[in-house]
Amino acid sequence: MLRSLAPLTSAKLFFKLATFMTAALAISAVSADTEFTDNIPIDLARALLSGAGTAMEIRIYSDIPDGFPEFMLPDGATVLGSVDQGRNRQVILGSEGDGQQQLAELIDSLQQNDFLLLSPMGATTPRTGFVSATPQNLGIPSQLCHDTQGLLYLRQHTEADRTFINLTSLPGTSRGNFSCAGLAAQASNRGSPAFLNASRGGGSLQNSMPRLVLPDEATTQSPSMPLFLSGSPQQAESRIGFSVAWPLSEAYEFFAGQLTEQDWILDGETIGDRVALGAWTREENTQMLLGTLRLVSGEADGYEAVFEVSVLE
Repeated sequence: MLRSLAPLTSAKLFFKLATFMTAALAISAVSADTEFTDNIPIDLARALLSGAGTAMEIRIYSDIPDGFPEFMLPDGATVLGSVDQGRNRQVILGSEGDGQQQLAELIDSLQQNDFLLLSPMGATTPRTGFVSATPQNLGIPSQLCHDTQGLLYLRQHTEADRTFINLTSLPGTSRGNFSCAGLAAQASNRGSPAFLNASRGGGSLQNSMPRLVLPDEATTQSPSMPLFLSGSPQQAESRIGFSVAWPLSEAYEFFAGQLTEQDWILDGETIGDRVALGAWTREENTQMLLGTLRLVSGEADGYEAVFEVSVLE
C-alpha cells in the first residue's frame, strides 16, 4: 500500500513543479520589456490613444485631417502625422534645431487667419518676491482663439537636435460663453497685480514686497514662481527653496544687497551656522513696513529663503 502511494506523490510533486515553471514563464513573458522600434499596430495605437475599453472612435492620419484650422507649414518643418480623438484633433510637426523660428512662423500664419493670440496662464513672471535669475521654459503652450474655429494650443518639445511641435485644436464650444476678446481680457487680468493678490491671498502688501532675484548659479524646482505665497491686507510672505554652493553668510549678503538697493533700511541682523535673520523697514504710502528676511541652510547646498512683510502699527 505504501509503495502504491509513492508514484502518486511523485506525480503530484511533478505537476506542482510544472505548474510553477509554467507560471514563471508566463510572468516572464508578461513583464518583458520589448520596445516597438518601427511600426506600431494600428489597433494598438487606437486603443492607447482612446483608453482601452472606450467606445471612442480614433482616426490616425499621415497628413492633416479635413477641417483642421488652416496654417502655413513653416520652412524646415514636416508633417509627421495627426490624430482625431473626437474631443480634439492633434497635428504633429517635426523640424531640425530648436524649432523657435518654426513656432513663430506658425503663430504668425494663424494670426493672419484671424486667430487671436492669448496670454497663457502662469506665463507672467512675478513682479515681487523671490524669482529665478534665469527663468526656464515651463512648457506653457501658446494659446490662440478663433470665434468660429475654437481654441488652438501650440506646444513644442526638443530632443537633441530634433523638435516636435504639437498643434491641438478644440471645438468652438470649448470657449464656453466667452468670445475670443473676452478670453483675451481674462488672460490679461490674470497677469495683473490685482489678480495675483486676489488669487494668492497676498492682499495689497504683495506689491510692497521687494523683488529678490536668486543667484545666477542657483537651481530650483520653481524657476519662475515662489513655492509658497500667503498673506492678508496686513501681511504677505514669499518663500522658495533653492540650491547654491555658497556659504550662508554670502547667500544672506546677496539678498541683503538687493534690499538696500530697493530702499529697505536694516534694523538688525544675526548670522549663525544654519540660520540668518534680518529685520528691515521701509516707509511707503504713509505706512511703515517691516520686512523680515530668513535664510535657512539645509543639506547638499540647499537653502530655504523666506521674506515676510507686514505693517508696523
